[in-house]
This record gives sequence, structure tokens and C-alpha cells, in this order.
Amino acid sequence: MAADQFARLADRQQSLRTALRVLRSAGPGSPDFQSLLTTTNAEVEAVMQARRDVEAARLTTPNRAIATATTAAALIVAVGWFDAWSLLSLLVAVATAASVLVDPAGRRIFEPRARTTAITAALGATLLTPLAGGWATLITAAGIAWWAWRTLR
Repeated sequence: MAADQFARLADRQQSLRTALRVLRSAGPGSPDFQSLLTTTNAEVEAVMQARRDVEAARLTTPNRAIATATTAAALIVAVGWFDAWSLLSLLVAVATAASVLVDPAGRRIFEPRARTTAITAALGATLLTPLAGGWATLITAAGIAWWAWRTLR
């Protein structure tokens, strides 16, 4: 499946190169310039989507594995070092893990890598919870903030 994604990305990149050559040769004074510009924009969007698909295919399994490890670590930490302050960190980490397990790649262009960052921050916070208590929630919050920033910009 990943080979198909790479082949589609290569095809889209070649189509974009062709559209850019045609746009460059036509010039701004050409009567077809606006339609060529629209076509080139569509090719750029197609390349961006193909890149997202390649990244999503590459990061789906690692995102699921990290989310599963985060959930398991949160359960172990909750049993071994239970206190109400640490529970905040664990609940936020498990919520992040659940969202990544449900949809590991996301829908937007930069979302797969942003999800990897968020779930890695949640795993780090979970592992630091016995030492840092509820303050480890800040690590997960930073990961979630990165995810939101990369996705919404």
C-alpha cells in the first residue's frame, strides 16, 4: 500500500511540474492564464494531499503503537502511584491516546506528524507522572497545543 502512495505522489509531482512549465510559458498576459493558474493550484493541492497520504501511511502504525503504550503505562502508573493530582496527568494522557487510537493519521495536511508529537508527549508525561505528579500534565498539554497549532494553521 505504501508503494501505491509513493507512486501516486510521484505522479502528482510530475503533473505539477508540467502545469508549472505550461504556466511559465504562457505568462501573465495570456488569455488562458487564469485557467492555467487554477489548474496549477489544483495540482499543488493534489501534491499536498498525496504527501499527507504518504505521511499518514508511514505514521499510522507507530502512532497506534505509541498510543497503546501510553494507555498501558497510564494504567500501570495509576495502580502503582495513585493520587488525585497524578490522576489529572493520566486522564489527559489517556484521552490523547484514545483520540490517536481512533484516528491515527487525522484528516488535515500536517496532522499525522502532529499526532505523533502529541502522543509522544503524552507517553513522556505518563512516564514522568511518578516523579512530577500532576505537573506532568503540562507536557501533554504542550503536545496537544503543538497538535492543534500544526493542524489549524
